[in-house]
Parts: sequence; structure tokens; C-alpha cells
Amino acid sequence: MENEVIALNMLAGKGYSYAFIVNMMPSALVGPVYTFFLYLHFFLFGKNYLLVELSQAVLGAFSAILTALIARRLISQAVGIISGLLFAVYPIYAYWCALPHQLILDIFLIELSIYLAMVSVEKKKFGYHLLAGLVMGLSALSKSFYLSFVPIYIIWLWQKPRTKSLIYIATIWLLSAVIIILPWAIRNYKVFSELIPLTTNGGANLWYGNNPFASGALYTEDGKPMLSMIPDDLMGKIHLAKTEAEKDQLLYQAGITWIKQNPIKFVKLIPYRLRAIWWFDPEMASNFPLLREIVYILLLLFSLPGIWLTRKNWQKFSVFYLLFLWTSFFYSFTVGQARFRYLLEFSFLIFAGVFLSWLWVKFRERLYY
Repeated sequence: MENEVIALNMLAGKGYSYAFIVNMMPSALVGPVYTFFLYLHFFLFGKNYLLVELSQAVLGAFSAILTALIARRLISQAVGIISGLLFAVYPIYAYWCALPHQLILDIFLIELSIYLAMVSVEKKKFGYHLLAGLVMGLSALSKSFYLSFVPIYIIWLWQKPRTKSLIYIATIWLLSAVIIILPWAIRNYKVFSELIPLTTNGGANLWYGNNPFASGALYTEDGKPMLSMIPDDLMGKIHLAKTEAEKDQLLYQAGITWIKQNPIKFVKLIPYRLRAIWWFDPEMASNFPLLREIVYILLLLFSLPGIWLTRKNWQKFSVFYLLFLWTSFFYSFTVGQARFRYLLEFSFLIFAGVFLSWLWVKFRERLYY
């Protein structure tokens, strides 16, 4: 993965650099959080992936605890315990703990952001608001898309504090997030001579989903990586690009041009992008295609009844609905991947916990009455 290559380049004295498509050069293709997570492991222990996996397992354990804490605040302690246990044994998350990939870290950060947002509103103290905003900024540095979640948290909490209090909280969150992001944005400005607050992958993601070979996902219909399909004329321009930001801009322009020339096909691809998010990309190879589908179907069978059971308290759970809708909307214009859903599946586990807790109560009622 890109983070791994950049971390190794840093160890080799090549700086934060990566050869995106062609030509190694200073990079901002991915955020720095997971890259430095890997760099620290490699620097201290060498290229030892077992320790990386163990560290990610610890993050996964903390994420299970956060799942329990969020569920407890939303509904009950029993649901919290069940949801946390479900996270701990969920096969998809266990699998990703064993890969050098930032998904587990990103899940931890989004859960921590949600939990701290809840706590800061309840405690009504500056320190909690500040901490919540700092974590939101750190989340955005890990995955740039997470910056767009901050307005969602604000919308979610609209029902709780008074308007003046909400403006006060939102201001602290946003300024705190900016404080965290600012050093990286300054670095990027010095490197690329233009304002790039987070990453240089927006154009690439747009082109992946909008080009003559687009399938809605990262692979063509015959299973070829989308990057291998870049046409010669565009590739020639990318070879001449002086910075990674220029490469990203070239891909962005190519994607926009294709959309303008093929508006009907662009619209027709939307269901395929959504399929890749909320089901799976059929062209993408998998080590366990049937198992992942069975696990996901079981998750839906238990979580959908939980959504129904919480319908009267939909405002409490609306943060999840908003995240589902926003993720679907945003990526329906670019490219779909199942890992976008994995980032939010902890919320499915909470709804599954609601349903299992309900079943347990009904079972006890039958048993004793």
C-alpha cells in the first residue's frame, strides 16, 4: 500500500515521497497519520509486520470498547456490551488487523470522534470540545474524507444544545481541527506551491470512476486495475508533470471531460458505484469471496431489525444515517469500494446489538412467564 512504500522511503532517506503512476517525487497522496504509524514501527523494530499487526489488534480492541461506549450512551449498557463483543469477533475487522492498511486506524478515529462529540456536548466544558475537535482533525489527516464528517456531527447534535451553544461548540471543533491540519497544509504548500490542505488523490478517485473503461469500481469489467488503463496521451502528460499535484489535476480534468462528454453513462454508472460500496466489486479479486458475502448477509440480517427497533429514537441514531447517506452520495460520483462501507460497519454492529438485546429480553420473558 502507499503508506507502506512512503514509510520505507522515509527510512531510506528519500523523504515523504511516492511514485504515483510514474516518477518518484514528494507526495501527499495519502494522509500522514498511518504512514507515520508504520514509520515508527519500522524505525524502532525494523520491517516487522507482526508488531504492526499486534498494534492494530490493540487499536481494534480499543475500537470494540468505543463501540460499546457509544452504544451504551445511545441506548443501554446491555446493548453496549453486546455491540462491543460483536466488534471483537467480527471476522472482517479481524482480517484487516492482519494487513498493513489504515482501515482499522480509521475506524478507531471515527469512533473516537463520535464518542468525544457525544461526551463534549454532555459535559459542556471547553476541554472536551477542544479534544473532540483535535481528534476530528487527526481523523481528517488520516483519511481526508473524514473532514466532511465534521458538519455531519454538528447537524446530528443540532437537536441537543441551544443554537448559541451549538455555534460555540461547532466553532471550537472546527478551529481545533484546523490547528491539527495546519502544519500538514503548510508542508504541502511548500512542496507543491499551492494550497492542498490534505491529500492529492481527489482527481485520481474521480478518474477511476469516470473514464472510457469505468465500471463504477477500481477494476475494469474484465478485472484489470483501472490505473493500467490510462490512455497514452494522458500518460504522456503525467510523465511530464513536475509535481504529484499536477498529476492529480490532470486526472481530475480527464474525469471532468469524460463526464461532460458522456453524461448518460455517468448517470448509469451510479448504481454500480453504489453496488461496489454496499455490496462488493465483482471484478475485484478476494481471498475469501464467499465467506465475506456470508458474513455481510448475516450482519444485515441482525442489524436491519435493530434499525427498525430504534425507529422511534431515530434522532439519536441519525449520525449513522447521515454518514450512510453522505458516503453514498459522495462516492456515487467518483468510485465505489467495499472498504468505504467497512469504515461504517461498526454502526451495523450496534444495530445488531440492539436486536440481539431485544431477542434476549423476549427469551427471558418467555422463560419466566
